[in-house]
Amino acid sequence: MYITSATTIILSVVLLLSLRLMKRHFGVLERTLLFIFSSFICQNTYYKLFSPYDRLNISESGWAKLTVIIHFGIVLPALLIIVLYLQKSTNSIFYAVSSIAWIIFNIIYEKVFLLSGILEKPNEHWYPMIDAAAAICILIITTIVMEEIHKLLSKERVIT
Repeated sequence: MYITSATTIILSVVLLLSLRLMKRHFGVLERTLLFIFSSFICQNTYYKLFSPYDRLNISESGWAKLTVIIHFGIVLPALLIIVLYLQKSTNSIFYAVSSIAWIIFNIIYEKVFLLSGILEKPNEHWYPMIDAAAAICILIITTIVMEEIHKLLSKERVIT
């Protein structure tokens, strides 16, 4: 559990520092709004929305709770913003590959959390397709919100 927690913390710091490199297609305000929105939607979709249905539970350990908050609050949103940056800066094939990689990363990391004891299954079954469908919905919603934020900030002449 501690190795997974340390890895998540290190990954979150690296990803937060890498967000500074996206000045070409995202302004500071646009990145901040996207990060806040994607963090909110990732946290609410994964470990708040599904918790009443006994799908996956967070372990009672303080490290487990901290790791889950960092993963769903920082790591996944930062990676999602990187995917959105790739959508704006490269061709559509690379964006599709990075989107699929983000979904697969999400599922693999949840499996790692299950194996390390950070997440617990109340029953014997875990259905990763539920997580894949949630990730696809998050990706689509965040893309739409990104376009709307860009239109709004352009209309208000905050960005050019």
